[in-house]
Amino acid sequence: MKKIILFFLTIICFTQNSFAHQDFWMIKDYGNVKVRIKTGFQYEEINTAFIYGQLAQKLASELGYKKQIFLDFNHHYTGDCEPDYFISFDKGAIKYTWSGATNQKPIFDKNTIVIRQVANMFDAETTLKLTEYAIQNLSEIKSNQKYIEYNENYCQWRIKTIDSTKIKNILESINSNYLNSVMSSKIERPDAEFKFGYTYYWQNDKYIVFERDVYGKETTVKEFDKIYDFKRVGNCIFIFTSVSDFLTLKKTYGRRPEIISKKWTIENAELNYRPYKLEYIGGYKYSIYFSYNSNEEGWQPKQRNLIYDESKDELIKL
Repeated sequence: MKKIILFFLTIICFTQNSFAHQDFWMIKDYGNVKVRIKTGFQYEEINTAFIYGQLAQKLASELGYKKQIFLDFNHHYTGDCEPDYFISFDKGAIKYTWSGATNQKPIFDKNTIVIRQVANMFDAETTLKLTEYAIQNLSEIKSNQKYIEYNENYCQWRIKTIDSTKIKNILESINSNYLNSVMSSKIERPDAEFKFGYTYYWQNDKYIVFERDVYGKETTVKEFDKIYDFKRVGNCIFIFTSVSDFLTLKKTYGRRPEIISKKWTIENAELNYRPYKLEYIGGYKYSIYFSYNSNEEGWQPKQRNLIYDESKDELIKL
């Protein structure tokens, strides 16, 4: 059995390190709201941004605003950072200020509300507060926006925005009735291929994991404040609640409808900046692979391989 596990882990490590990566954009439209997120890997934060886009569209509808809105999320995925927010009324393009940069062409033909965020993890309430303010104070935005040079969090931009102090005050304000109403909406994880099994929906700033059977009946399983990653691997569901903490979920056919594991914490995970590579390797075992940079001697980045034994609810360090 050890030889089989080592063989699979060798293949995984080779695959993980054989491909260079490049940042990319994911874009979706929800009515008059266009959502764009720039990131480096297939993070769950992509789905989070799309959920928030649907909420923003609902808020715009509540406020009777039918013109274009652009939500632009820049995912600072390499580690935590102090979030930055920008509001403008323009055509959505960013001018890059580094030497030899190719600047973006305008995203839109006409000026539109642009709400830009740079953060490690995005937030629904923040997105909605900025959206609501922009809709209700468009004339003020047009009058007060200015070009700024933004050189933080791996960004070198020249963009328009209103003053950052004003944005801070917006975020510290009390939620309106409109905003609270939209926050009560139920938005399911965007996944066109999902038919039945386990998934989650967002509601009232919570992530609720549920099961949908083949007849469409839904059963709530567990509620989380945040979901960092959500992966279906074999018959097991891996739910990461942070970059280092995870639990698993498996369907059973006995007296209990499902089994939820204990919470597991992965050491050195805070230095990992990409989604975990999870593989089913036979029996009830799954490999968890990641790499990280450290001050330790030797080859960088360091590679970590763990085995999760579902039958024993045990995390094995190799």
